[in-house]
Amino acid sequence: MPKRLYRSFQALLLLGMSVFLGAKAASGQLTFYINQRFIPLTIFGVISLALLAQTVFSEIKRSREREEHDCDDCGHAPAASNLWFMLVPLLIGVLIPARPLDSSALTSKGFNASAPIVSADSSALLFETESEERNILDWLKLFNYERDVTKFYGQRASVIGFVYFDEALGENQFLLSRFVVSCCAADAFALGMVVEWEEAASLEQDSWALVKGAVYSTTLNGQVVPLIEAESVQIVPVPEQPYLFP
Repeated sequence: MPKRLYRSFQALLLLGMSVFLGAKAASGQLTFYINQRFIPLTIFGVISLALLAQTVFSEIKRSREREEHDCDDCGHAPAASNLWFMLVPLLIGVLIPARPLDSSALTSKGFNASAPIVSADSSALLFETESEERNILDWLKLFNYERDVTKFYGQRASVIGFVYFDEALGENQFLLSRFVVSCCAADAFALGMVVEWEEAASLEQDSWALVKGAVYSTTLNGQVVPLIEAESVQIVPVPEQPYLFP
């Protein structure tokens, strides 16, 4: 492949990757792949890729103006197969729609009843937080940190997650789950609260629901986990940010 043509493809791939990542960031879908704290670094990467593409385009333009045909068109360029290293991930990202992890990932990854390590300072903040403002991760942190979970009995919960039916659960029970992402979707793990509701069988797997009710506890896979005795279960749209971040 002529060197100038190779450099043109290289510049287009750099620009394509920049546009792709920029579009995902603008639409909010970038957090389907990575933890939100890495968004600024990704934006920096988007700008850097765009500047690299502009540099290569400028180089091609200067070579044309100097009419350096012997150097650019007849010289040796790296093997064209090298371009696949950038083309393949770009094609995967464009052709496969972005969507959050669901029950199929939970089935393969398994359910985790242990929340990330909780410091004394962060647990104090959770105790001060109104019970209905806590999410699933907050409740799991409290149950993992506190030995006597009976102090939470009767507190009101109002949490959102997706429905998952597990064989280990009893009748009229389901898991209200969320995936927690530390770095990227590859390291995501599922947490959940057991919900007891008389009409649980009417729910569909993977449907998102807002559950309100009093919190108690139950044992799942040998661990004490929070249980909500649901007073209401309302089907809701998928949240703009379906993941939780520790």
